[in-house]
Amino acid sequence: MTLLIPLVFIMTAHVYADLDSFSDHVIESEQNPKPETPPESSDEQSSNSGFGDFLALVFGILWLYDNTYLYYADYPYQAGGYIRRPVDDPFIHTKVYADDAKYYWFSTSLSGFYLNGIGGGSWVSFSGNAHKFIGPYADVYVITDARKVQIGTRLGIHFSLLQFNPFNASFYIQWQFWNGALSRHGVTTGLELRLYPLKPLTFRLKAGSQMFERFSIGELELEMGIMIKAWECFVGYRSWTLNNETFSSYDGAYLGVRRYF
Repeated sequence: MTLLIPLVFIMTAHVYADLDSFSDHVIESEQNPKPETPPESSDEQSSNSGFGDFLALVFGILWLYDNTYLYYADYPYQAGGYIRRPVDDPFIHTKVYADDAKYYWFSTSLSGFYLNGIGGGSWVSFSGNAHKFIGPYADVYVITDARKVQIGTRLGIHFSLLQFNPFNASFYIQWQFWNGALSRHGVTTGLELRLYPLKPLTFRLKAGSQMFERFSIGELELEMGIMIKAWECFVGYRSWTLNNETFSSYDGAYLGVRRYF
């Protein structure tokens, strides 16, 4: 059943889909990059720097407290909470972890998607923390308009910023390769928020940018899911905005399954 999801999107990809048109818009963006904003004055830079240093200090303290002493359950909504904390032992003056404490979490997903004006296809993702706050983040996706194919590969890291029940935020950065109708490479970076407010509901927000040599694509994902033990069924909305003078936008729905471990 899972494999039918991307197949359905691929079979319907010829409707309102045109990879050639997307390629033309990318090339146009490379030839007409978005104008640069004028630099700030020295006074504005000094004021922004001082306030930025203060925020960085506060965030650093919160980050150390939040990410140093924690471990994980096997999946969201497992009894005891997904993100867990050790107990302070006043007799030995240290923190005591559970015997089965797990310092990593991972999830992998498969989804079918459609981007209006480009095409449809399948998307495979793998992410998580290999140890408490940092880990791999990889994506492979295939888009087709029933005539041509575009393959995207992203390899990078996932870095947790805040981790609480029922909310956690992370930063990601990936090296991206395009092959097929277009051959390009660049960097993808952004923020990802995951919320587990009420069993069995899950929500995810991802906002970032795909940055290539002479153009960029803003990306946004809004997602809602339902947990069934370690499995999650989800549906979402994805938008790509080509940042040039014409601001070409491509959006569409996706749905799939995710497994936590």
